[in-house]
Amino acid sequence: MKSGRYLLSKQKKWLICVKYFSTPCLVALFFLTSCTAKWVKAPEDQKSKFATWVDAPRSDYKVVPGDDLSALFPLNPELNYEAPVAPDGDWSMPLAGTIKAGGQTLEQINQSINHTLAQKRITSDAYASVSVRSYAGRIYVAGQVKKPGPVSIQNDMDALQAISAAGGFLDSARSKEIVVIRRSEDGRPMVRAVNINALIRHGDPQQAVVLQAFDTIFVPQSSIVEADQWVEKYITKIVPFNQSLNYNIGNAGFYK
Repeated sequence: MKSGRYLLSKQKKWLICVKYFSTPCLVALFFLTSCTAKWVKAPEDQKSKFATWVDAPRSDYKVVPGDDLSALFPLNPELNYEAPVAPDGDWSMPLAGTIKAGGQTLEQINQSINHTLAQKRITSDAYASVSVRSYAGRIYVAGQVKKPGPVSIQNDMDALQAISAAGGFLDSARSKEIVVIRRSEDGRPMVRAVNINALIRHGDPQQAVVLQAFDTIFVPQSSIVEADQWVEKYITKIVPFNQSLNYNIGNAGFYK
């Protein structure tokens, strides 16, 4: 009975507080929830779980198995050919035979084709021009974007380009702190926070992170949205507010 009276008394005090101080209390809550610590916990706090982030260097694209390649021969159009790269990285074309394509740049593949056709005395002026018709590598974009899911990777693709390919940000996105997740060689995840706002508004080169195939990008919700959900879950559903009372987050004020 004592505990019951104590709980009833505590609830009564809470309702009185809400009745007389609802507006300043909620304003304070908004400030407290929007000024939280960084959303992404520093990887160094969990060294056993995370590997140290390693940036991918900007370089010429290297073909991966599954890429669909096209080879054009300006002086020998009858040799033009299109086909995907086999799972073992080999690319087979008529007359030239099997060309090692996996892990090679397009220029290296051009040179291999030219050398092979010349060696087989088919043509000494092949001037092969190989391009990628479709990329097999994927980036996975999740969270507050319009079209979450896999997107095809392009050469030197960065996080902003990947998010654009996923339809762009939703209004609820926290664009100042998106997360890029990549697997290290030992299988542990590497985590990197990227400020897209700083990249767009100030051209900050530190935010132009070059992506690799199978990277994952997660776009969290903004602090304002989280504050809104917090109020909805812990305040509005517990305390019987007058439903005509609304709050204007942008102006940190209230109106009826």
